[in-house]
Amino acid sequence: MAVSLSAVSVHVERLLEQQLIKVSHIGASSGGRKPKQYTCNEKYGLILSIELGTTSVQVAYTDFNCEIIGVTTSAISIGDGPEHVLDHIYRLSEQLLSELELGKETVKGIGIGIPGPVDFEMGMPIAPPIMPGWDRYPIREFWARHYDCSCYVDNDVNIMALGEHAKGLNFEVDNLIYMKVGTGIGSGVIYDGKLYRGATGSAGDIGHFDIGSDSVCWCGNRGCLEAEAGGKAIVAKGMDMALSGKSGYLLKQLEDQGKLTLEDIGNGILKLDPASVELVRDSGLLIGRVIASIVNFSNPALVAVGGRVSEFGDLFLAALRQSVYQRSLPLATRNLAINKSILDHKAGLVGGAFMTIDELITQATNDDVSCFL
Repeated sequence: MAVSLSAVSVHVERLLEQQLIKVSHIGASSGGRKPKQYTCNEKYGLILSIELGTTSVQVAYTDFNCEIIGVTTSAISIGDGPEHVLDHIYRLSEQLLSELELGKETVKGIGIGIPGPVDFEMGMPIAPPIMPGWDRYPIREFWARHYDCSCYVDNDVNIMALGEHAKGLNFEVDNLIYMKVGTGIGSGVIYDGKLYRGATGSAGDIGHFDIGSDSVCWCGNRGCLEAEAGGKAIVAKGMDMALSGKSGYLLKQLEDQGKLTLEDIGNGILKLDPASVELVRDSGLLIGRVIASIVNFSNPALVAVGGRVSEFGDLFLAALRQSVYQRSLPLATRNLAINKSILDHKAGLVGGAFMTIDELITQATNDDVSCFL
């Protein structure tokens, strides 16, 4: 959308007046007015950024440059429902704010990523398959009870993609897919430099691509990629291999702990346990098949991989790359990079802050006076 020079000047003056931005550099004159460069005023206040998972949550405060100044992590169970989980997160945010010796008035915005489909305009989850009791829960209204600022809600992988694009890659890659491979599988899409949410906000939900298997997914369908290659599926297959005598290492972990975890699989790789290596390699190959289809369709420059399974390192990435390059067209992969996320476990927190700041600036430049900060 083209914007006139006069409109840009009005918006810049408004942002300067509200102290959301500041002059960062004044260039040399080429005969007229000296050019100015602007940046966000990192001292404007704090952003409360929350990355909610199925079994854990990260809570952080950042400045207006998306730099994390305080962070805490806690175990949760998403199945306990929104009131219980959000009350716990609120207590974590209060405790962290107290540790930073700062007051509530310094919090200027809240960004939260959740592991399910989100209607971004409404700020609420829509029929999330792994979040029982959360359907259409008004998350923004919950935070409005506690903080006098705007709250923005999006899918967790979308905010990871935003964080990677803005701060990990410094806006240098305009077309990328951010893959999160953890308990489940999802992706966020940056298209022509902007986050692509799709018509209703569900773009990037690749975990439920049908790969033709007979495995039952927690969404209720059969054959979903997530049900065969996600972290939960890897652990379930690991238990089967342990009990069938295919891995002495996994069997010992199961007997000692009464269960298996992704960490056990990761340690098995370090110990060169053949079953653990097979499980992770097979997961990479299956996910790579789906990514290859996306690469052929959308032709990204980069696939960035994050999440707990990506921490298994070169074994997982090598299998994923092998599958993508085998099944994608030569032109689509000519300049394609498939790399581990630069920001890694910080991507969601940084992205939540960036999303919030971006929305606050958009709000501050809206000509509807009811939208002014």
